[in-house]
Amino acid sequence: MPTPGSLSQSYTIRSPAHVEYGTGAIDALEPFASDRDADTALLVTDEHLAESGVVDAPRARLEAAGVDVNVYDGVAPEPKLSMVEAAAERVADHDLVVGVGGGSSMDTAKFAAALAANGGPVRDMLGMDNVPGSTAPLALVPTTAGTGSEVTHIGVFADERAGGVKRVAFSPHLFADLAAVDPDLTRTMPPGVAAATGLDALTHAVESYVSLLRTPYTDTLALRAVELVAENLRPAVAQGARNDAARADMSLAATLAGQAFVNSGLGAVHALTYPLGMECGLGHGLANGVLLPHVMRYNVPAEVERFADLADALGAERRPGESTRSFADRSVDAVFDLLADVDVPTSIAEFGEFDRATFADFADVAFEHSEHNLERNPRRMDREDVIAVFEAAAVGR
Repeated sequence: MPTPGSLSQSYTIRSPAHVEYGTGAIDALEPFASDRDADTALLVTDEHLAESGVVDAPRARLEAAGVDVNVYDGVAPEPKLSMVEAAAERVADHDLVVGVGGGSSMDTAKFAAALAANGGPVRDMLGMDNVPGSTAPLALVPTTAGTGSEVTHIGVFADERAGGVKRVAFSPHLFADLAAVDPDLTRTMPPGVAAATGLDALTHAVESYVSLLRTPYTDTLALRAVELVAENLRPAVAQGARNDAARADMSLAATLAGQAFVNSGLGAVHALTYPLGMECGLGHGLANGVLLPHVMRYNVPAEVERFADLADALGAERRPGESTRSFADRSVDAVFDLLADVDVPTSIAEFGEFDRATFADFADVAFEHSEHNLERNPRRMDREDVIAVFEAAAVGR
């Protein structure tokens, strides 16, 4: 049997139908609407983006195609299934659905389009391949540089009936018909959002590169995404709209990392952020960033050569005579340095008070709701291993 990432293995490449990237990519919305003879479109976004005018650009491109545009702005961070249902009620009267925003808005747009086209109940479409058919024409327009949701077939939602437990839907029917990745739309990101979303992209890329389901295709995307984040996250956070090149490269990194992980799966970082976000309300990108170096440290012994590759991609310079293992360990240091430079803590103790009993509960949640990510992790983890990583993350660097 070929090893993970072997050139001799066969694999499937999953992707949206059309990805448009770069300054002016938003212009692709006009022919997208015209080619489908659309008369109406619903923009799915959040209240802040609607009020700040970020949705004006996609609205203008659709209106230029003669489309009547309406807005659903009821999305909130860590979206709930009830938001999907509310958006789906609005989708039903429109020819196109356009998700504009971060991962929350784009995931809600995907699933609302699916629900409107296929009928409910919404919980029947959760899980793997339970969306029975295609959606209304769907375009996704990211305004952050991190989640990669514009190029994935995944949606993550809190289920209020189950106490806020995160539920996931996977289906090829959730892929967008168009992903329009225009870095100009990331200009308004505050530094903290830029940092958290950028670390989300980095986590996707790192976990993809060492996933047990990796392929040569995902390796190429993931390693380049790591390089782009290492080179550009610091200036993107510190300089924001004053550094067009850094923002553009961060948008590219997020999309590359999204394409990588949707084809390779993720690992233990995402399993461990699950209870941290659910129990502490910590945002997904920030939780990923804080936990990433601690999980990396645990994983290094299982994939020394690959973590040495990551150290190089993260900008570490190999010392004369340095062993591969020593260099691999410095991938962890490089991530800790990056966290410090973008003002993100290295310890989860910054976000609450924890003890071993709490971490034992967290481990149970991780195994119950995210075991698939633990199975793809390059180093086997049992319950005690998960607790140990949480304890290390509580200490910090």
